[in-house]
Amino acid sequence: MLDVTVKVPEERLAEFYAMYARWLAGPEVREETGGSGGRELAEWTAADVELAEEVWEKFSGTAKTLFSVLIDEPERRFTGDELARMLHIEKGRHGIAGVLGWPGRHCAAVGRHYCWCWEYGDEGAPVMYWMTDEVAGLFGRVRDRNG
Repeated sequence: MLDVTVKVPEERLAEFYAMYARWLAGPEVREETGGSGGRELAEWTAADVELAEEVWEKFSGTAKTLFSVLIDEPERRFTGDELARMLHIEKGRHGIAGVLGWPGRHCAAVGRHYCWCWEYGDEGAPVMYWMTDEVAGLFGRVRDRNG
């Protein structure tokens, strides 16, 4: 692999990492995410226990720790910098966006949207991350059962 450096507007870094994860996943996953003839990604539901177990097992230790924070406080919105401080990630919000790249790919591979939510705040405000009650409950059960 080659190292490539690109400039990305800071406020769009999370979006860039998500796009990059989809690209890394390859054509078969991109087709599943809504390309012509492919299937649309579905939202996570409480019934998706087996799929949640499959993706949880693929998450890195850092990703599991990040998601545990979101699981333990569903619906609470965290900035990337808050999460980075809590998890001792040196690159701050940029590091958080990087941690979420592969989990996004794993979710898409099983035909599901991200298991977390994110949005930009008002102009200049940081990106916020959270999990819904339903998805936090699902992944919380998987985490507690599988570690």
